[in-house]
Amino acid sequence: MKLTPNQTEALRLLGAYTAGRYDFWALAGNTKAGCRAHIMSALAGKRMPQSKSGVNAMTAAFYDFAKPVGDCPALREDSFRDWCAVQAA
Repeated sequence: MKLTPNQTEALRLLGAYTAGRYDFWALAGNTKAGCRAHIMSALAGKRMPQSKSGVNAMTAAFYDFAKPVGDCPALREDSFRDWCAVQAA
């Protein structure tokens, strides 16, 4: 699957803000709200407020195009991280 420029930039930012871990929960909390909004803005192609850039919203937005597999959240997270590693290579 070919990523759009917005998706590519959002994925790059996610990797940068999580030190290559691509772990959404590393961006949880009030102190990381600006980081999440920056990523969501890149993904949407327009300014996104912090109130619309929570961890769950960000996870759903990325999973919408990454399509991770797994029967439970932990397996989907692992699948997503593996997918990110392939995309970043």
